Amino acid sequence: MQDNYFQSKYKYIRQLGHGGCGNVYLAENTKLGNFWAVKEIPKGRDFTISGYLEPEILKRLNHPALPRICDVYEDEGCIYIVEDYIEGIGLKQFIDEKGNVHEKEAAEWGIQLCSVLDYLHGQKPEPIIYGDMKPQNIILTKGETIKLVDFGISSMVTVSQNKPPGLAETAFIGTKGYAAPEQYMGGSLCPATDIYSLGITLIHLITGIDPVKNYSFYQDNNFLKHLSPEMSQILKKCVNPRSDLRYRTAEELMKALRHYLLMSSDTLAQKTDYVQLPHIFSKVIAITGVAGTGVSTLTVAMAEHTAKSGNSVCIVDLSSTGDLDKIFFDSDENSQIPIPQKIKSNMYYFRIYIESFADSPESVTIYKLLGQLQEKYRYIFIDGHPEILKAIDTYLDNIFIVSDMNPINISKIFQILEG
Repeated sequence: MQDNYFQSKYKYIRQLGHGGCGNVYLAENTKLGNFWAVKEIPKGRDFTISGYLEPEILKRLNHPALPRICDVYEDEGCIYIVEDYIEGIGLKQFIDEKGNVHEKEAAEWGIQLCSVLDYLHGQKPEPIIYGDMKPQNIILTKGETIKLVDFGISSMVTVSQNKPPGLAETAFIGTKGYAAPEQYMGGSLCPATDIYSLGITLIHLITGIDPVKNYSFYQDNNFLKHLSPEMSQILKKCVNPRSDLRYRTAEELMKALRHYLLMSSDTLAQKTDYVQLPHIFSKVIAITGVAGTGVSTLTVAMAEHTAKSGNSVCIVDLSSTGDLDKIFFDSDENSQIPIPQKIKSNMYYFRIYIESFADSPESVTIYKLLGQLQEKYRYIFIDGHPEILKAIDTYLDNIFIVSDMNPINISKIFQILEG
């Protein structure tokens, strides 16, 4: 139940779902009129620690397939976590209605999920084990992209000298049927723990057989006869009871799924559709420096060089000078361009004029914008003042600071970007 303060800020519309940690509601911000997902976690339960950990995890993450956290509130009875509301259909509901999905479609979704896991497992200094991969926690958006929600039992792995990198010293229980053996047998957790759950999830999607209700179907590899030989080989390795015999990383599994898609005859016939999947490895690069040092010139040079290699590129102009606007449109007006404008082949430009960014109402809008751009462009180049970049630093893969007009080693910069 919401208290007076929280209710004055967020109005519950309807319940979106529920789980072991609490209920999730669609809520409207009464002042701004926009919609958010609010997870309401009761205190005084065994799962309360997960409620405290989830915002700590989400606030440090930036991936187009993950929700962003915007507010956390606590009263005597509950913890409230306010996150992006992701509009779409849960994969559990999807297969309940459709029965199952084609192997190719499951493989494409699996590649997107591998991207998320690779990102989580690669967090520094503490890798993140998601711990609860299942169709209920995966949303298919209207744009046919995958979003991963509910970090209620995720674990930030503390790496010490007493254990191999990427292993958690204590296990936690996930969902029976999907959870890896080490999660409920007290074993160490590692990236292969999430790979096991993803393998079970993909089998569920392809066969339509729920592992919670029909766990025997998954024992002794009984599911293999329902899969193609190529997919059987991949998923059998994913769900090996021994974690050391699974794929070691999400990247390895992703390569196997991509190879499967390329080798399958129906994929080769529709290769163009496959190539047009969202750019789930989008890189965001910022260029900044003192006025007059050539920031805009370097931004354009880097973008053009990248676009010539066949990459889709978007330049986001957050500067106050509007120099890029003048370069592309020969205009002296500081105006906001509502959608990215095509400048050259594979190259787009997006101008946003703002006087103050940090802690302003525009911040949430810009966060959402960058998330949307990451789904469409392989590279995003941002020209902005250091103050603005500080406010969005969680989005940035690299920041290049131009200090003077001396020649710059462009080739070395691109070795960094493409590494």
